[in-house]
Amino acid sequence: MDARCPECEKVAILDDEIKNVKCPYCNFEADYDTYLEIMKDHAINMVSEYIPDRSGL
Repeated sequence: MDARCPECEKVAILDDEIKNVKCPYCNFEADYDTYLEIMKDHAINMVSEYIPDRSGL
């Protein structure tokens, strides 16, 4: 199964047991729970940095 690497944003590999994520491009490696926490933090940062374009209001 594929996952997005949190470091280089290329395709990382999630093992069949859904226990580890490893990126063949930048050598990122983490257990799945840690990976989810990292990706959650990335999503929270993206939301906090989002500034909607509200021209005309």
